[in-house]
Amino acid sequence: MKSIISEHFETNRIIIRNATSEDIGELRSICENWVDKKDIEGDLFDNNYIENCLSSGDLPPISCANKDYYRFKSICSKENSKIIGFFDIYHGYPTADTIWISILVIKSEIQHNGYGREVIEFISKEAKEKKYTSIGIGVHLKNWKGIRFWSINGFDKIKRISGDKNYSVNNFSIMFLEKSI
Repeated sequence: MKSIISEHFETNRIIIRNATSEDIGELRSICENWVDKKDIEGDLFDNNYIENCLSSGDLPPISCANKDYYRFKSICSKENSKIIGFFDIYHGYPTADTIWISILVIKSEIQHNGYGREVIEFISKEAKEKKYTSIGIGVHLKNWKGIRFWSINGFDKIKRISGDKNYSVNNFSIMFLEKSI
């Protein structure tokens, strides 16, 4: 297994660090304020989502999944140290040379200010330094805002699409994208 990305990193405007139990309240608030999540993905966050990410990790569906390769990160503003978002990554999924981002959320009231782009630039730089060759994500097809974001940030290779075959309000599908680094 390749190296794990840094525990703590700073860009011009944000601090990226491992999430801790002290962050739970702020992280839950960010989850609760994602108003169209149910429309996009079909369900809301589980009540214990943040706690589960911190304790067990949101591991990929593979038999050899190991929490040692998982990181749950808080994104904080350098200006006031407040949490403005979070993401998680798994090192070595779906291939040994890939870092997988299963979620990236920025507070809804400060989206469209380049914070997500800064996070992707950080992950890309770190992953490349650690000799990974790609970053993978899954985005729900009804998440048009997310598809635009990932596409603009270089996730331009469609790996596959899975989910319901027919469209309806209650059906959902995910597109798996990859960015070469």
